[in-house]
Amino acid sequence: MISSVKDVASSNMARYIVKEYGFSETEIKVDHVKEAFSIGNLSLFIIDTESWKFTGADELRVNLAIFLSKHKSAKGIPALTTHSLGNWNDRNELGGKPHMLSASAPEQMLMMLRRLNGIDADMEKVYEATHHGPLLNVPSFFAELGGSDDIINNNELAERVGSAAYETALDIADGKTDSEKIVIGIGSNHYPEKFSKLAKEKGYAFSYMFPKYAMFNQDGSGNFHMISQAIEKTKDLDLAVIEWKSLNVAARNEVLKSLNDAGVDHEKV
Repeated sequence: MISSVKDVASSNMARYIVKEYGFSETEIKVDHVKEAFSIGNLSLFIIDTESWKFTGADELRVNLAIFLSKHKSAKGIPALTTHSLGNWNDRNELGGKPHMLSASAPEQMLMMLRRLNGIDADMEKVYEATHHGPLLNVPSFFAELGGSDDIINNNELAERVGSAAYETALDIADGKTDSEKIVIGIGSNHYPEKFSKLAKEKGYAFSYMFPKYAMFNQDGSGNFHMISQAIEKTKDLDLAVIEWKSLNVAARNEVLKSLNDAGVDHEKV
């Protein structure tokens, strides 16, 4: 797990995890790692930079990285979210590189989503579409709390999300899985509710989610070639799930061509 001192929600989660679960301080020399704690085969790293900038996760000698983070929403809607990392188009204002996806952890991210879904709080509990950095080779995902400043600063909610992240990390370390199919999601918006429902109810583990708004560059050119990168970077992929009505005919045709060329089946929702 990775926590940033630049992020109050992240810091509150980390503080709770260390105290509640008896983590002990340890040493590691990696740029921007301010403190490190461990218990058994779990580690928690405190970094002095924004999480989306921290490329040092590849140097931590871990099998998977869970970033504890705040969640910002333009509409201020309270939410608990999780998402994979990467940039589909030519924009990379929040780290990573244009047109590059980080390694994903679909089964583990599904476990995180289900843990978040079990938190007794009146707010959205959903996937977010794949977005922002850092660009990493180690499988990783973000676990987030927020929407508004009041939620981001809510220490009680941070403790619940911290507990969910710890329990998910413990299950991952024990080799547990809880998925029926490994899939990529195509279409929908930034908060793909239909994909989230499939995950929570049917065990669909999404590696990447390619939203409609990211299918084009700033000059209007398409990014449908990114589907092949998502396929290549998803281990044991079963199929692609398309939110059919969110796409126009031209986009559907591009998506289907990419999937057919790769020999990947699809399902419409």
